[in-house]
Amino acid sequence: MNEVWEDLKFFLARLRALKVSESISLGKSGGFCVSTNNNFENWVYFPEHVKDIETVNTAVTFFRERNMSFMWPLYDGGGEFLERSGLLYAGNLEAMSLNPGNAKTERVNPSVTFRAVTSHEEAEEWARCEWSAFEYGDGEVSGEYYALARAFCDDSENLSMYIAELEGHDVGAFLVTHEPELMGVYYFATKPEFRRRGIAASMMNEVCRISDGKEIVLQSTPSGVPFYEAFGFADMFPIPVYSTERDIF
Repeated sequence: MNEVWEDLKFFLARLRALKVSESISLGKSGGFCVSTNNNFENWVYFPEHVKDIETVNTAVTFFRERNMSFMWPLYDGGGEFLERSGLLYAGNLEAMSLNPGNAKTERVNPSVTFRAVTSHEEAEEWARCEWSAFEYGDGEVSGEYYALARAFCDDSENLSMYIAELEGHDVGAFLVTHEPELMGVYYFATKPEFRRRGIAASMMNEVCRISDGKEIVLQSTPSGVPFYEAFGFADMFPIPVYSTERDIF
């Protein structure tokens, strides 16, 4: 199985283990649904081609009962059955990888510094930064999102969170997974008012530093692909995503 898919499986398994999450198994294949009780992190993981409508209905019912949108990524086909079962094709994530030695760091901003999250208070600061960077809403960060960030912090053996700072401001944030041969990147974003100042390149350069030479993998939305390619990431393959709605990226 490809490294990107392996890391996504690892991340979703960690997500499933968080105390804020709810999940159910999908048959005997090792598949599952996981919800973090907010609309920003809800997934179906299924390692095989879906072959029965009961599996689809079980997943849809799980999220419908919680009034949550979800993402169902597919590796190596199977979308036709999901569409016949009533799900919608919502677009592709792009599987990408980088050997840190091939990083292109010309646009790095040397004034950006980084802070590892080590406490619940810092996790809530990370949540506020991510909320703004992803433009989730104009209001206050939801309690569920704060709870998710604190839960991430509690799984420090497998996940690490970082905040980027510039001139006394939190300007971006990201999360990485720790596997023996891989480092996965998630929640990688900069605040809108600080973009085009070399912050994203500096953040990815920091990912390279802390990777200790491990291969770095991620799943990019379409809008993020140009940045990652410019930094040196290689496009590996598209990951089709299905859901009950089309606008999920």
